[in-house]
Amino acid sequence: MSEKKKFGIKDIAKLANVSIATVDRVLNNRKDVSDVTREKIQKIIKENNYRPNMYARSLSVKNNLSIAVLIPRTSQQTGYWELCLTGINKGIDEFSSFGINIDVFLYDQEDVSTFNKAADTVFETKFNAVVVAPIFIEETRCFVDRCKQNGLQTIFINSDIPNSSSLGYVGPDLYSTGRLAGNLTSYLVQDESKLLILNVGKGLQNYKYLNTKIEGYTKYLENLGRNFDIVLRDIHHNDYNDVSRELSNLVEEIVPDLIFVTNSRVSVVGQFFHERPDFVKPHIIGFDFLPSNVDYLAKGVVDFLICQRPDKQGYLAIEYLYNYFLLKEKPADIKSMPIDILTIENYLFYEN
Repeated sequence: MSEKKKFGIKDIAKLANVSIATVDRVLNNRKDVSDVTREKIQKIIKENNYRPNMYARSLSVKNNLSIAVLIPRTSQQTGYWELCLTGINKGIDEFSSFGINIDVFLYDQEDVSTFNKAADTVFETKFNAVVVAPIFIEETRCFVDRCKQNGLQTIFINSDIPNSSSLGYVGPDLYSTGRLAGNLTSYLVQDESKLLILNVGKGLQNYKYLNTKIEGYTKYLENLGRNFDIVLRDIHHNDYNDVSRELSNLVEEIVPDLIFVTNSRVSVVGQFFHERPDFVKPHIIGFDFLPSNVDYLAKGVVDFLICQRPDKQGYLAIEYLYNYFLLKEKPADIKSMPIDILTIENYLFYEN
């Protein structure tokens, strides 16, 4: 007969549909929990005859867990990483009471030297684990090797380098996001349409993860057998005036029926067509629930935004490390993040 799985704090949180930190506040009779939620949790505890894991509880108080977070800083062009940092800060707020110390190290995703400098700084303090956004592939591999040598666990967010991080990856399945964009494209355009895949931003040579999206997109459409004319182009600029100039040339050259923007900088494409009514606007698909992107979705310039919940990625990475180190639980294999589709009809009801 198999041994019955022990009922724990994670199970209480799941049944009550609250965070682990909220359950801990109830167990320790702390404030900041509504009476309704407190009663629900206490009822679940009583019904399941739960007894706190005193070892894990004492560990969380006596032996601090230190986590480093190594992610890009927010740029003027996109607030994507600000959302990720919001989720990480939520994790800091919720799990600090367990004795978890979290330090955030930011680097410029267009300058590999800033990543290397931040990575070196991580080793100046004794950490147990590092949450990493692996923009620079080879440099991240070297960093992970150093982490292994120093006994640090690693977990990736936003994009993955397969079989590299010791604790896996929290984020979307990038190939599937590309396939989803291809699926949406197939509903918007006719056979033999001209499709422009557009990468926008400085340092594109570092964004290897975009290739995974592009592969998913092109493979999906090629398998339909509808003879789409698919063209890939890069615009290596962040400044709108520079992007606008190159985009103007591209649109005149290709005359696309649809533009698929592979990252969160879809707003610059939306702004271009909004300000240039002399061009026939193609359908536009891009990524991420950012105010600037949503603005052009609301105006009807952008057709679809594919959202990857960067804030939840940051929070879940911290929660995963809490489960791993303090509860001594090896969670099930991390599942890819849900992929959401936003349109002009539903964006008002969406939250990251």
